[in-house]
Amino acid sequence: MPGIAIFDLDRTMTSRGCFTPFILYVAKKYPSRFLSVPHIAVAAAANIFGFCQRDEVKLLMWRRVIGGISRGEIESLGATFSQTWAQNQLRHQTRASIKKHQEAGDRLILATAAMDVIAEAFGRTLGFDEVICTRTDWTADNRVSGNFDGMNCYGEEKLRRVKMVLGNSAPPETLAYSDHITDLPLLLWAGSGVAVNPHRALLDAAGRHGLRIEDWD
Repeated sequence: MPGIAIFDLDRTMTSRGCFTPFILYVAKKYPSRFLSVPHIAVAAAANIFGFCQRDEVKLLMWRRVIGGISRGEIESLGATFSQTWAQNQLRHQTRASIKKHQEAGDRLILATAAMDVIAEAFGRTLGFDEVICTRTDWTADNRVSGNFDGMNCYGEEKLRRVKMVLGNSAPPETLAYSDHITDLPLLLWAGSGVAVNPHRALLDAAGRHGLRIEDWD
């Protein structure tokens, strides 16, 4: 019986996170936006020392570098970036894992904190059926407003968004893959959870909760 496979993106399917590389990729197209780097660096340092939240830094980077760009331009840049990212940054076993589920007829869902202009193009490239991600807010004239449309799709918010699509109880034969402890609620909610190249905290939690551990490198 076909099931549902939910994949995290950054550092699960890929060896690196995509948000900051995409910000730098866009900034190279708009060099004047590099003037925001000092502000972003200060915010990133404040996050490390606990003076501001991860989501605040992400939003600042998005607003300073991406804000004001037209929808057509940023979606085109996102598609090009995602194709290159899929070619160069996938873990060795990512495509095989996706293919296994496709051949079984499973419904493939990409659930990620990545922005929609990256995640949706990435999902199309790899053949996902649905993408759940952080959404861009647009102005009336179809430019990036500098805000998110809703919350950053991360941790408990990601699980909430998955439940909006699949229901409060995981359908039978639902399997979720992630590398990070913030996705532990999703991994435990799914019928089966798989810790992929897990960070130390998730590795420890996987042992406590009986999650399968896989090395995709």
